[in-house]
This record gives sequence, structure tokens and C-alpha cells, in this order.
Amino acid sequence: MEIDLERLNNIFFSGIAGSGMSALAQVLNQGGRKVSGSDRKFDRGESPGLKEKLASQGIRIAPQDGSGVAAGLDALVVSTAVEQDTPDYARATALGLAVIPRPALLAALVNSHRGLCFAGTSGKSTASALAAFVLSELGYSPNVITGAPLVNYQDGPTTGNALKGTGEVYCVEACESDGSVVSYRPAVGVILNIQRDHHEIPDLLPMFSTFAAACRETLVINADCPNLSRVELPGSIKTVRFGIESARAELRAGSLGLAPFGAAFRVGGLSLESPLPGRYNVYNVLAALAACEALGVQREDFARLLPLFRGVARRFQKVGKERGVTVIDDYAHNPDKVAAVLAAVKGWPRLRRLIAVFQPHGYGPTRFFFEDMVRTFTSLLGSDDLLVLPEIYYAGGTVARDISSRDLARRVSAAGLNALYFEDRREAVPVIAGAAGEGDVVLVMGARDDSLTDFCREVLQALKAGEN
Repeated sequence: MEIDLERLNNIFFSGIAGSGMSALAQVLNQGGRKVSGSDRKFDRGESPGLKEKLASQGIRIAPQDGSGVAAGLDALVVSTAVEQDTPDYARATALGLAVIPRPALLAALVNSHRGLCFAGTSGKSTASALAAFVLSELGYSPNVITGAPLVNYQDGPTTGNALKGTGEVYCVEACESDGSVVSYRPAVGVILNIQRDHHEIPDLLPMFSTFAAACRETLVINADCPNLSRVELPGSIKTVRFGIESARAELRAGSLGLAPFGAAFRVGGLSLESPLPGRYNVYNVLAALAACEALGVQREDFARLLPLFRGVARRFQKVGKERGVTVIDDYAHNPDKVAAVLAAVKGWPRLRRLIAVFQPHGYGPTRFFFEDMVRTFTSLLGSDDLLVLPEIYYAGGTVARDISSRDLARRVSAAGLNALYFEDRREAVPVIAGAAGEGDVVLVMGARDDSLTDFCREVLQALKAGEN
């Protein structure tokens, strides 16, 4: 859809608590536009810190009952989670207001600037955040809209997933889940990987081929990803490959050493010390490096800043340690992401046992990934490990609730592993604290539910109480 950005000065965001929505709203608000919004999370009393942070920037928050949508608005922006029968949507239609999907507005902003877009089914938030951090620290003053807060900037004026810059660069994630990846025409485009997520591989390949063809200056791709070899690459622009295994990679990580909370490797003759753990994050660092170099960053400057990057919220974040038990919070929610994080922890040299807590996200995704998730857990967890499965996270809306975490627990248990189901997540806390011992890791995984971080803290508190 065609969007006249010059005429959008008073905008209402329905579903503003979503990470992508809140970031876009904050960037537009800091750019001088009048922004307001609503979210059913706020109506339920959830995410009070986010609500307060948005309000502190002058963003008015209304109930999601249509009352905030009024004449005088230039548009209603909706997230993909907002149905057409919601009061906000119905009110906007009655008033004849333009209704703009968030991905369309983001694409319009990116395409009118020098876009740096990170695409792929895994790693977008981390890779884009690292590139945004480096560019910001080097004075490029990029505009940044990411899927999760940068820890370095969480205490600043925004929530950390949005930075309003003065430069021409727009650093964003281009998402395939809603198909909007095809809408971008970035100066520099990055494809991190292509895995089964939201869509089957045959449906994803045309999307990423369209994205690749739309890049205007440089295309950065993962040389180690088999599915990327099936993407038709444009011949009119520069293509840069990164990887660990492939000899075709211009940016290739060698002398790789992995630690529980970091990695060291070499690219050419330069040593890099990364604060991000796991082999999967080495790919994210390489992608960010290639993208930054395409915009003029010197490799030595990138390497100097890399150790100062504090990561992204809920991406392998160490929440704390009590009684020798380390508690980690992570956003992993599909089989490939879960497998990558599990493998990273299982590779720790002095790990006694892994207690993996996985809260599935959404009933549709749980059905889609069910067999793959069973295989992931049964192949990577050992007989001494424990899998804890709270009930599926339900964000609201119309959906068939015909599957349960109980089904996943039964299948994993049938394979001879320890899997426990909890309808009420709070009941899992004392069980985890009672089962954990020195040298164990409690790894909490799940998407979209920010309260999982609070759950991590509850586990730590229960562990601490167990000392008394």
C-alpha cells in the first residue's frame, strides 16, 4: 500500500505493547509526530513498566475499547495481533480513518531512507541490535527499530528497542512471519538463515528471493545455510558471504573457542572477543560485521566495540545465580532456536544438569512445531536433565485452543526423559528450586511473554530461600 509519510502527524497504535509496535511508535514520537496507543496487555494490568516508559515520552495510552480513536487522527496503525472486530479497528472504520498495518508503515520508512534490513528466521534481533550498537557508538546516528531492547540503551529515554537518529540509516528487522519481508528495498540487506518457522521452506524461498532482488547496494548472506543456496541471488549488486564452515565465505570465523557466556574467534588476521555465547551467535556477529562494513565501518572499530555490547533483552540473559545454580532467560520458541540454545548450554564444561523450562508460544505455532519440538527435546536432553512445560502462552484473540503443553510432556516422557507439565506456572517454581543443585543451569525459554523474566527471578528467590 502507498503511504504518504508527510501526512502522518497524529497516529494511534492499537497493540502498542508489542515489541515492533512500541519501537516504531517511539521512533515516530521522538521524530516529532503525535503518538498515542492502546493494548489489551495494559488493560489487564500487564507490562506496567512498558506503559510507564511510553507515557514518560509523552505517548498517551488509552484503553483498547475504541475510546482513544477519534476524529483528527491521521491513521490507525495496527499490529498483526489486532483483529478487525476489535473496538479500535471498528471505530477507525466508522470514522473513515486510514488503517495501516505496522509492517507497511515500517517498510515505507525504511524505503525512504538508507535501509539496513536483517532478514532470516533466526537471529534478527541480536544481529540487528549489534549492528545498531556499533553504528551508534561510531557516530552514524542510525534510526533503530529492533524486536527486543538493547541492554546498553534500556536505561535511556526509550525502552531500548528504539533509537531516533539524525542519520540516513534505518536499521530494522525484516520479518517473514507476516510476509512483509518482500516489502523492503534496503540499501544493505542481510539474510541470516532460512529455517522452517511460521511457513514451510518452499513458501519461504520466494520471499527471500524477492528480498534479495530488492537490495540496492549490498546483499549479505550466510554461506553455511543450505536453504540459502536455493535462493536466487541478484547479479547487479555486491554479495558478501559469511560463515564458519564454507570456504566461499569472505568473512569466515576461524580458531573458534566457545565459553559459557562468550566466544573468541578470528576473521582474517583479526581476533574478535564476543560477549555472546554459542555457535549460533558467532553467525550473528559475522552478519553484523559484514553489514557494518558495507556501510563503511572499519573492522578494527567493530572488534574494539564488540566486547562492550551487552546483548539483547531475553536473549540468553543471565538473571542470576543462587546456591550454585545459574538461571538464564531466553526468547527461544521454535525448534531451531531451542536447539541452538540447548546445545550452547549442554556444551558447558562443568554442567551437572540442565533444567529446561519451555513455555510454548501460541496454539497455532505449537501445533505447527509439535513433532519437531518433540525431536528437539528428545535428541538434546539427557536422562539426567529435566524438562518443565508450563501451559501454552495465550496472548488473546480468536484461536482454537485444542492443544496443550501436556501433550508435549506426554510425548517427551514416553521417550524415557523427565518432563513435567504445569497448568499453573507458579506451581513449577518450588519444584524447580527443589530439584536444582550446584552446577545446574535453569534455562527458561519462551516468546512474547515478558513475565518469564519475573518467573526467572521467582526461581532465584526460591533457591535463595532454600538456603535458610
